[in-house]
Amino acid sequence: MAIRKICPECGQQYGTRPAVSRKDRKTEICPDCGTKQALDTVRDLLGPEMTDQQWEGYKSGFLKRSREGQHG
Repeated sequence: MAIRKICPECGQQYGTRPAVSRKDRKTEICPDCGTKQALDTVRDLLGPEMTDQQWEGYKSGFLKRSREGQHG
């Protein structure tokens, strides 16, 4: 039986290996929130001209492509 956890960032259940939050470097969060936090650290390189709304769309698209086995 897989152990399900609730992500304190997004409130979603997850059963995969957790990520560690970049905010405090100890809280376990879901892999998607971990990826989003990692992308936020490189926003100035990947999307300096993007609005916040465009950036959120980019991160969502990145996660979708990642789940489908595509990268970048």
